[in-house]
Amino acid sequence: MENLKAKQLFKAFSAKHAEKLPFSLQFNWWNEVVVENWEVAVLNNGEETYAILPYYIRKKGPWNIISNPHFTPYSGPFIVYPEGQKTTTRIAFEHRAYRELIDQLPSFSEYSQNFHLQFTNALSFQWKGFTETNRYTYLLSLEQEEKALWSGLRENNRKQIKKAEKTLKISETNDAALLQDILQQSIENKIEASYFERMIAFVETNSCGKVWKATEGNHIHAVLLCISDHTSAYYLLGGSAQEFKNSGAMSLLTWNAMLHFKQGTIQHFNFEGSSIEAVEKYFRGFGGELVSFKRLEKHNSKSLEVAKKLKGSK
Repeated sequence: MENLKAKQLFKAFSAKHAEKLPFSLQFNWWNEVVVENWEVAVLNNGEETYAILPYYIRKKGPWNIISNPHFTPYSGPFIVYPEGQKTTTRIAFEHRAYRELIDQLPSFSEYSQNFHLQFTNALSFQWKGFTETNRYTYLLSLEQEEKALWSGLRENNRKQIKKAEKTLKISETNDAALLQDILQQSIENKIEASYFERMIAFVETNSCGKVWKATEGNHIHAVLLCISDHTSAYYLLGGSAQEFKNSGAMSLLTWNAMLHFKQGTIQHFNFEGSSIEAVEKYFRGFGGELVSFKRLEKHNSKSLEVAKKLKGSK
């Protein structure tokens, strides 16, 4: 399918099914934030689009790598099923759709994507040579009372919040340079300022999130960007200034975000997960339920694997 037509079908599909799609599977996110180096596989029966699979292509030397774009926690295929299907019919429908979506992918050296939480059947991908692993996130119900949310926090988190409340002020910000500066202190990959600008513009234009900062006088302790769709709010990115890592600012910002999204119709707060032990422990302290999601990978290039091993041995 011609790329422009596929994106037009994705746009219409996204508008029609916006209430079902995670934010990171919506056309506007890819079009307004990711912007470059992305395509989408689409299935259309002549009357309507019923399945999509957006993907990001990164060039690394001579190799094409399909992956999640920056700050896009979940991708993968999304299917809208015909009504009234029996279980066996539904699964067969899934298998056909997934195989056809996979067949639309371009030639790649490596494929590595985190799939959204609603994806459960990876058999078709396994049959096509992909490997499946589990990743984890914490999902916190916002449908409980504030008192229950507070009591669900680990004692250390409550102490940090109480400590930070005494000296720090929380306010909204749209300062992309600030967000970039704080985040680059804690992540290795250098990300251009325009990406942060696009994320802030996206949450403002679509009224689907907030960026908060915690300050003490002229000192900025921490920042947090959260985004929401119709069912969940997401801890998309947050970080503390190195000199204020122990001020409790991040715990205070996270608690503030939980209370903010609790006021609406959002059902869950998704901490987006981390395989880093210290980060997992921090997220666990907010009382959410441990939930798994799928990561699908496929490696087609021996030369890329050799290059990785050589780099790792240095």
